Amino acid sequence: MIKLFSFKNYFRSSRLLTLMFTTIHEVTADTTPPAMSVEVTTDKPAYTPGEEVTVQVHLKNFSPNDHGYSYLNFIVQYDSNIFDNTEYLHHSCYKEDCYTAGNEVDNSFQFNFISPVDGSIYFGKNTSMRGIDIQVEANNKQALIPAVDQTLVTFKLRIKEDTLASSSLISLANEFTRIRTSISNSSVYLYSPDVTSIPSEPTTILPSITVSTYSQYLPNNPLA
Repeated sequence: MIKLFSFKNYFRSSRLLTLMFTTIHEVTADTTPPAMSVEVTTDKPAYTPGEEVTVQVHLKNFSPNDHGYSYLNFIVQYDSNIFDNTEYLHHSCYKEDCYTAGNEVDNSFQFNFISPVDGSIYFGKNTSMRGIDIQVEANNKQALIPAVDQTLVTFKLRIKEDTLASSSLISLANEFTRIRTSISNSSVYLYSPDVTSIPSEPTTILPSITVSTYSQYLPNNPLA
């Protein structure tokens, strides 16, 4: 008890607690402008069950005089009750012919674009949300991913056949974002507060098109 009491007194008399609160205040008061914006779009605003959806991830609104990045990592989330991508995957990774790296990062000699990986997110939560993990890294310090407006990747999802009329978001799970920049040969990681997620437009699922199987018999020869 004497040792515990002494420790408490030391803790109270030290400036450790003050430093902790000061650090927290400095983080929350950070006014540094975002490094970039990320927008997730689809090729159409509405689909019917069974239709293929083309998804694109766009980077834009870079800071002035931004030279580029050595590593980008984004996760695009979707509702697995509505969307499916198993036909495009091999062992949870997108097949090479089922996604397309953007023009700025498709040079394999300069950049290592890892096949997007599909997996669960929000572990331990009762949710149907899944995420597509997108990672690209420059192969050397002379090949930074340029800080220019660009489409980073295009990939596919499909509306499930049994989906009822509804709407759903395919969007950036920005809390998992990681980007890395190189300054004076030292790497600096930036996280979600440094990236603005542009809100995605809801994807609308239209009612299934039903075709009647009834047809009236019309004789070819009305005199028969």
